[in-house]
Amino acid sequence: MRRWGRVVVGLVLVSGLAFARAADGPTEATVTDADNKEVKVAGLKLSTGTRRLAWLGDPAGDTEEAKKGPLALELREPHSTTYSKGIITYVPVNSVESIKYDYDKQVASVVVKGLAEPLAGTLQYRGVNVLGFEGTVDDKVMRFSGGAFTKGNIKAVTFADATPIASKKGTGSWQIQIDQPKAENPTLKAGNFKFLYQYPGGIEVLAEAATVRKGDPLKLDDTVKTFTPLAVDQNTHLAAIEVQIGDAEKVVVIPQQLEKDGKTGVLMGLVGEVDAGWKLFPLHSIKGMKRPRRD
Repeated sequence: MRRWGRVVVGLVLVSGLAFARAADGPTEATVTDADNKEVKVAGLKLSTGTRRLAWLGDPAGDTEEAKKGPLALELREPHSTTYSKGIITYVPVNSVESIKYDYDKQVASVVVKGLAEPLAGTLQYRGVNVLGFEGTVDDKVMRFSGGAFTKGNIKAVTFADATPIASKKGTGSWQIQIDQPKAENPTLKAGNFKFLYQYPGGIEVLAEAATVRKGDPLKLDDTVKTFTPLAVDQNTHLAAIEVQIGDAEKVVVIPQQLEKDGKTGVLMGLVGEVDAGWKLFPLHSIKGMKRPRRD
């Protein structure tokens, strides 16, 4: 089918808690400052660059972290889109071993315990992939920042006692080609996709299926072979998606706004599981998704 013209809408995620207590993340770190000096920091409080994954929270959980959702590092992909809000990788903070900042190349490198290769994040956009935290150094409270291109920004931080990231199944069950011509439309892998809606007050809900204008709700289960956004319209709040279900192709129209209990939610995109944690794909960032070939 012919590909429609696009009207792209920028999407924004609500921040998590302003500060996360040390019990919810690493408690100690070694910082390499702007002068290449190593500084030991205790009593960490993470702020900018981390957020709660409220959509994974359990109101009946036994701990505050279980109720509010895990604390994660937000990492923006280098080639997700030309817009400041692109594909975001959410990495559990307790599994982050270190972060290095290369200000000349405008890249952040994140080492995750249990993964063979570091993750890359872009520093091209102001305020993106910036990490802020505070802690105690020689009985004095100090604040640190990395990735912001301001005077005194740190060059690296290493966190103590990182735990191996939990393994997941099916993280390669989809191949997602990114709509980014400047990077030759790279392909990423993820799996177990759900639809993320955000409601007033920062309430986030993961849905197994998306409501469509006509027909049954769309669930990205094993019967769905392809998922190709054709148009994402910010005026009508509708998205036209070409899907292949079994051997049949069709176009479905997904409302980007959803009413629930008298409140209007906004479709933020697709959330998929990856080896590093989770990825959020705004619809405008997806050129096409398909199942990998089975030889």
